Amino acid sequence: MLMRFVWLLLLMSMAPTVKAGSVQDTFGSGVLGVLWGTSLTDVAGVYPQGDHVFAVTPGCRAYWVKDGQMFLGIPRERSGVLFGFDKQNHVAIASVAFEFERKDQLRTTLTGLLGVPSLDTRSTQKAQYGWRSADGMAVNVTEFGDGPQRLVWLTVSMPGYKAVKDGC
Repeated sequence: MLMRFVWLLLLMSMAPTVKAGSVQDTFGSGVLGVLWGTSLTDVAGVYPQGDHVFAVTPGCRAYWVKDGQMFLGIPRERSGVLFGFDKQNHVAIASVAFEFERKDQLRTTLTGLLGVPSLDTRSTQKAQYGWRSADGMAVNVTEFGDGPQRLVWLTVSMPGYKAVKDGC
């Protein structure tokens, strides 16, 4: 009986150390069929129905697409994606929108893929959590909004990415 208990304790103590996939493994090649470093012209070729918009990306440009594609096995029927560009107009960040009702499904999926978030903050208006790879690639989720205007953003950025905020 004691031996079974010891084995059970050993098994349980090892469970949290099982390595989930890394940020790089999950998002290293890109988002929704667009590879990191893809040119603005090529993104517009993949998603011709998109719109060019100004943004706080280093290139001060982004491309908004209401794609509605499933992502990470989660439906996104009425949602879009915003691709942000660096100064050379290559994809460096992507923000994928999800309906607010999918927030728990997204968190469960990401925790299964990446482990427990390293960042996790909550307030009455907003919740944020995320992960960062050793090379600096970042994944952040923001849940926010009020009433029917609630939304969840999953943002993935390349290593070293910084928004320029006031530079555009």
